[in-house]
Amino acid sequence: ESPRRGDAVTLALALAALLAAAPDRPVVDRVAATVNGDVVTVSDLAERAGAEWARVEAMSPGKERDEARAAALRRAFEVIVAEKLLAAQAQALQLEVTDAQIDAAVQDIKARNHFDDAQFEQALADQGLSREVFRGQVRRELETYQVLQHKVRGRVKLSDDDVRNYFVTHPQEFGGEAEVRVRHILLPVPEGAAKAEEEKARAQGEKILQRLRKGEDFGKVAREVSQGPSAKDGGELGWLRRGTIQQLLEDAAFALAPGQVSPLVRAGAGLHLLEVQERRTGGGRSFEDAAEAIRARLYEEQVGPYRQQYIQELRKGALIEVTIPELRG
Repeated sequence: ESPRRGDAVTLALALAALLAAAPDRPVVDRVAATVNGDVVTVSDLAERAGAEWARVEAMSPGKERDEARAAALRRAFEVIVAEKLLAAQAQALQLEVTDAQIDAAVQDIKARNHFDDAQFEQALADQGLSREVFRGQVRRELETYQVLQHKVRGRVKLSDDDVRNYFVTHPQEFGGEAEVRVRHILLPVPEGAAKAEEEKARAQGEKILQRLRKGEDFGKVAREVSQGPSAKDGGELGWLRRGTIQQLLEDAAFALAPGQVSPLVRAGAGLHLLEVQERRTGGGRSFEDAAEAIRARLYEEQVGPYRQQYIQELRKGALIEVTIPELRG
């Protein structure tokens, strides 16, 4: 059965982790363990440990690296054991992953990482992964997902009210960023200018400020007196959010209510006057836009404990033998 759209989001979030770095140096291979007769090699563990393995191998030789290496191998082994046990369950339940499902999952990963085809190929190459190896990882994740859907789906209780309640009680996650629509007048004064030159520009600026406070249109005045690049457009800078202009100008702009004009601000190469025309929250998400991601998150929170419980049940009936000391911790 194909996953629902909300379930596909859950899956995509899990699959995104598959782009973690792979080891960038060769591993001397040997059998590390067997799981129900299936061999697990040290290179299998190193591949699954990914970036953690690369960091450990870069450490200076000694006790600390040995302990870190063993810990990385044990964590990777836990992942591989779970994969193998769940893959056996997928076969027993006659659950099949198709190439079309793998293609769809890969496309979802690319979309969520904003990769085009070339960027995706480069990302795989940077991590030492071939397309075939990566698709194999995706296939295993899909098998795991299908088994868990089959076994624990009925235990998850998630209503539309639960999703909406999360949206309402977590506004900081969906509200976006404050933005202001700004108009601007610039009177150039070079940094390090003589005191007399700056005083002359400041006197001119105060006269302009008085005109504005008496009600003259900011755009009209900007076209007449501003020497900034936006003068011909009436000083229009458009919608700005924090981090896009100089800090002094940003602080002045975000302190204003719509219709207010700032005092003269000395910043960079001149004196500035700012008018805020409107304020808004930009980049926010509506409930309709956020609902699938919320449902996926809540589903994952509920299914997580069931997943661990189910894997522990499978381990009790499995024959697991380790052959390297690092896995006997």
